[in-house]
Amino acid sequence: MTSIRHSDRHLLIKVLIGEPTVVGVIGLNALALFLDAFPGIHSRFGLWLEWIDYICIVYFIFEALLKIGLLKFSSYWSSGWNRFDFVIMVASLPLLLNLPFETDSSRIYAIPTLLRMGRFLRFVRVMRFVPNAAHIGQGIMRALQASVGVFLVLFVLNLTLAVGATMLFGGLENAEQYFGNPLISLYSLFKVFTVEGWYEIPDSLAASGASPGWILILRLYFVMAVLLGGILGLSLANAVFVDEMTTDNTDELENMVMELRAELQMFRAEVRQLLQSQGDAPAEGAKAGPRREKTPSEL
Repeated sequence: MTSIRHSDRHLLIKVLIGEPTVVGVIGLNALALFLDAFPGIHSRFGLWLEWIDYICIVYFIFEALLKIGLLKFSSYWSSGWNRFDFVIMVASLPLLLNLPFETDSSRIYAIPTLLRMGRFLRFVRVMRFVPNAAHIGQGIMRALQASVGVFLVLFVLNLTLAVGATMLFGGLENAEQYFGNPLISLYSLFKVFTVEGWYEIPDSLAASGASPGWILILRLYFVMAVLLGGILGLSLANAVFVDEMTTDNTDELENMVMELRAELQMFRAEVRQLLQSQGDAPAEGAKAGPRREKTPSEL
């Protein structure tokens, strides 16, 4: 009877922290947060949606405690996904406690707003249940590591062009919003690197009354930035990233080719050995000399 109760309790725990239950709670929490972002729905059902959110937070805490109790903390913490879940759960505790972020002068709106935005990070937990999620994550990490050099080159190029743009065009009329200092210029040149609306800055300065000569230089400068950073640089970064992401897709094929080559070498060795063994038999017979026919007298 004790073993049956223990088995039933173990089954109940597996159901409570099983994949279907966790995914269902994550989906419910994400739906509540999504609906709560609509002002009309928030004004009518905001209290209910907040209660759903609180219940989901309590469940995630309960789930973490159950896993720690079953696996022990060292085994639980050894999993990257468990560490990710634990950090999100801890970050959600201030919302559960409903801490009043107050100051002596005024209420700090930024902190609760950021925490409310952070609540939606719990939906990212569903990534652990995506098929081949670990494989995808490893590919992304490998691609990021391979792309570090390219990104560093792009940053240095962006910084160089930004400083140059500040020195060249910072004194133009109405150009402070684009080239007022190197940080502003860095952002302006980054927009140029994305090849999205890069022509708007020269056109805006031309419309504000800048001299045609400076506008021509600015446009040529931006064309050079687009070619170097937007087309060549980002294309190279994309190529390196995609190449590293798809590298392990050929691992199985390469292993099959290596196995086939090994089998082929073994087959060749066996055939060579067989031919040598067949060639040795006539050679040994030839050493005995040709067979002499008997004469009639010997018969």
